[in-house]
Amino acid sequence: MESAPSGTPSSPQPHILELRIHGIANALPYGSLDLPQSEVVQSDGDALGSFWTPRPDAEARDKALPPGHVRAIRPDVRREAYSWSAMARLGGLPFGGVLGVLGTVAVRLLWAAMIPFGLANAAYWARRIPAPEAGAHEAGATEPGATEPGAIGSGGREPGTRRPASGTLRPEATAALTRVFALGLTLLFVSAVATVALSVIGTRCIGLATAAPDSVVPVCARIPSVLYGLARMDVGDRLALLSLVPVLLVTVLVLVAHSGQVRFESKFSSVRAGRTVPPSGPPLHRAGFWSQRTGSGLLWAHLGAGLALTGQYLTWTRYADAGLPMPGLPVAGLVVILGACVFVALRTDDDGVQAVAPRAKGRAGIVVFAAGLLVWLLACWACFSGPQPAKMPALIGLDLVPALLSVGLCGIAATGLAWRTTRSVRGVAAWSIVPVVATACVAYVLVTEPDGPLRHLLVAVAVLAILSPVAVVLAAVLLRRRRYEGWNGAGPGVFLLVSAAAAAVYSSLLVLGVQWFLRSGETAPPKPLGNGLVGLPRDVPEIDLVRVPPVYTEFGTASVVIALVFVVLVGVALAGPYVMDAVRSRDLWIPRAPRTAGLPYGPAVPAWRAVADAPDSDGGPNPVLERVLRGRKVAAMSHRAELAGGALAAASYVAALLAHVPLITQHSDTGTYQTPLWLSGLAVPALGVLAATLVASALAGTTGGGPSRPWGLVWDLLCFLPRSAHPFGPPSYAERAVPEVRSRVDAWLTGADIADDAERERVAPARRVVLSAHSIGAVLAAAVILIRAGNPVPDTVDGRLGLLSYGTQLRPFLGRFFPDLLGPTTTGTPPCTGPAWSADPWGGQVRAARAAVGSGPGAVPAAPLTPERPEPGSGNRSR
Repeated sequence: MESAPSGTPSSPQPHILELRIHGIANALPYGSLDLPQSEVVQSDGDALGSFWTPRPDAEARDKALPPGHVRAIRPDVRREAYSWSAMARLGGLPFGGVLGVLGTVAVRLLWAAMIPFGLANAAYWARRIPAPEAGAHEAGATEPGATEPGAIGSGGREPGTRRPASGTLRPEATAALTRVFALGLTLLFVSAVATVALSVIGTRCIGLATAAPDSVVPVCARIPSVLYGLARMDVGDRLALLSLVPVLLVTVLVLVAHSGQVRFESKFSSVRAGRTVPPSGPPLHRAGFWSQRTGSGLLWAHLGAGLALTGQYLTWTRYADAGLPMPGLPVAGLVVILGACVFVALRTDDDGVQAVAPRAKGRAGIVVFAAGLLVWLLACWACFSGPQPAKMPALIGLDLVPALLSVGLCGIAATGLAWRTTRSVRGVAAWSIVPVVATACVAYVLVTEPDGPLRHLLVAVAVLAILSPVAVVLAAVLLRRRRYEGWNGAGPGVFLLVSAAAAAVYSSLLVLGVQWFLRSGETAPPKPLGNGLVGLPRDVPEIDLVRVPPVYTEFGTASVVIALVFVVLVGVALAGPYVMDAVRSRDLWIPRAPRTAGLPYGPAVPAWRAVADAPDSDGGPNPVLERVLRGRKVAAMSHRAELAGGALAAASYVAALLAHVPLITQHSDTGTYQTPLWLSGLAVPALGVLAATLVASALAGTTGGGPSRPWGLVWDLLCFLPRSAHPFGPPSYAERAVPEVRSRVDAWLTGADIADDAERERVAPARRVVLSAHSIGAVLAAAVILIRAGNPVPDTVDGRLGLLSYGTQLRPFLGRFFPDLLGPTTTGTPPCTGPAWSADPWGGQVRAARAAVGSGPGAVPAAPLTPERPEPGSGNRSR
C-alpha cells in the first residue's frame, strides 16, 4: 500500500461518504475495499489509525461499472476504509521487535495474564451506571494555555475547551466494590510471585549455612547456577534482593499494559472546541466518555499497595529473634494497603461526565505509592542490617494473606450477581457486608486457630454469606424481571467470578509449577571452594521441604472442580443441541427476519445465485449449500457464548463454595474438611494440561489467521471498554477510534475539506455518510452515532448519517452484557432474551416476532429473488 500522492484528483463532487470499518478479524484496508493491495492509498492517519481510498484510476474504473455490479461505485459516492487493527494488537514488551517470535510469545502469555484485569473492567461497565448528578458538569474557566476556539494547540487537546469545575460526583457502591476487587487481583498476583521468590526459592530451596569450618549451604538440585550467589548470602540479604522479583514483574505488567496504550493526539471533532454539551442520557451520549480516563491515581495506588504487601511479607515472620522483623512494620504495611482500598473505593470515575476531582484526591494516589515504597525500603533495610538468623524464618504472611484475598474476591464477585437486580441504592450498598463478613470469619479462623465447633460455625457463616446472593438471582430468573439482560441481570457477577477463577488458576499454575520443577533433579556433592567460601551440595528435596502455602493447592483443587462442572454444563448447553443438529436428516434455513425482504438486484444477488445455482455432484447434496449450512451450524453454536460464560461462572461459584473456602481453613488435626487424595492429586496434572494449552495457544497465536483468533477475539472485546477499574487491563482502542471516526464524519458533513466558504455552505447540506461496519467495527460505528446524538454539531441538520452493519452481535451479546452502554434503551433496537438451548438459538424469538408483525398492517410480504426459485430465507427445506 502506498501513501496518496499530493494533489490527486477525486471524483467530481461526491456527496455521499461510504466509510467501511473492519471487524475483529482485522481485515487490511485493501481487503475492506475489496481491491488489490496496489490499488489502495492512505488518505489520512498514522500507523495506529488510518483512512484509505482506492487509487484514482481504480476509482474511475469501478465508477464506470454498470449498476448492480458487486464492485460498482456510484458517481456520487466517495468510498473509504478505516483501519484500527494496530490499536488493539500493538501491546508488547520493550524491544519486542528485536526478540522476534520469542518476544511475541512472551507478550501473548502476558496478554493471557491480563485477562482477569480486563474482565474486572468489563464488570465495571456491566453494572448499573448512575445518571450524572446536578452540578457535576459546571462550566469552568478555559484551560491554561488555551488559545482561541478553533485553533489547534499542543498536548492533544483542542484549545478553547472548557473544563468543568469540581463536580458533585459521589462514590457509588458497585463502582467502589469493583475497584477494590481489582486491587485484590493485583495483590493476589504480587502474592503468587512473592511466594515463588521469597518462600519457595528464598527459604525452601536455599538453606542456611552450616556452622562447621567447611560451611555448606544445601540447595535444590534444579536451582539455576545464576542463583548460587544468593546461597552464599545471609538470609536477610537474600530475601531483600529476591523481593525485587515481584516489584519488577509488576513493572513489566505496567509496561505491557501501557505499551499498547492508544494516544489520542489531535483528532478531536470540531464540536469539542468550547461547545461540549452538559452530560445527560446514556453514558455513550456523554461527551467525555471516550476521553482518556483520569485514573492515574489508581495506578499509583495499585503500585503502592503491591510494594507495601511485599515489605509486609519480608518482615512478618514467626521468629521475632531472627533479626528480620522491624517492630510495627507489618502493621504499617497493612495500614497502607487499607489506605489503598479506601482510595480506590472513593475514587469517582467520571463515566463520561468529565467532572474534575479535587487536586487532593488526585495526589492521594501518589501518597499511597510513596507510603508503600517507604514500607518496602524499610523492610529491605531491616533485612540487610539484621544478623544471620539461627533458624530459617517462616514468612507467615505468605500463608495467610493470599487466603484472605481469595475469600474477599469470591465475596465481592458473588455480590455482583445481585447488583443489577437490587433496585435501591441502600440495598446495593448493603451487599458490601458479604465480603467483609466472609473475610473476617476466615481471618479469625486462620489467625487464632479455634477449636472444631467454633471453626465449623465460622466457616459455615462465610459460606452462607457468599451463597446469599443466589436467592436474588433465582428470584430474577423465576420472575423474568431481567430477561432482556445477560444472565438475567447477573452480568457483573459473572465477569467477576470468571476473573477471580482465572486469577486463582494463574496463581496456582505459577506456584505449583515452580514447586513441581524444583522437586526433581540429580544429586551432586559439594565442591571444595576454599578461601572460606561455602560449598553448595545439590540434592533432590523431600516433598515437605519445598512446601508452598496451602491456598495454592486449594486453588489447584478448585481448578479441577471448575473444569469438571464446566465440562458438564457446557456439554448440556452446547454439545447436546449441536449433536442433535448434526444428526438431523434435514436442515432448515434460518428464516428471514420480520419486516425484511430480498431484492432481485444489488450486491447480494451474486452470493445468492452462487448458492442456488451450484451444480450437484453426482446427484448428491449441493456442495455450496452444504458449506453454508455448516457455517450456520458453527455460528449457532458460537451464539451460545452467553450459556458458556454462565456455565464457567457457575463452575467457579461451585468451586469457591465447595472446594475453596472450606479447604483454606483446614488444618491437619482439626480441619473442617479434608481434601480427598485423588482430588488433590489431580491438581498438578490438571494445571500442567492448562499450562501446555496456554503455551500452545500463545504459539499458535503468533502465526496469525485462525489459530490466533481466540486470544485476539477476547483481547479486542476487552480492549473496547475503557480501563476504569483496573489500571493494568488491556488498553482501550475505542478511546481513539470512536472520536477519530466521529471527527471524519463531522468533517465530511460540515464540508471541512472545502476551502471556499460559499461553496461549503452550498455543498455541505447535501452531504450524507453511510457507515458500513463489520463485527466489532459495527459497535464502534454505533458508538459514533450515539456520541453524535448526545453532542450534535451546532447548526447542522440531523438525519444524514446511516449505518449498515453485518456480522455484529450488538443486540444479543453486547446489548445484553452491557445494558447501560448498548442496551435497547440506548440503541433503540428491540430487546431480545438469551439464546435457547435448541439447535437454532434464536429461532423461537424470530418466530415470535414474525407472529407478532408478520400479519400486521406494516408487514412486508415475502418475495422471491427470482420467479423460478424460492428464496433460501423462505423456510423451505434445503434437501
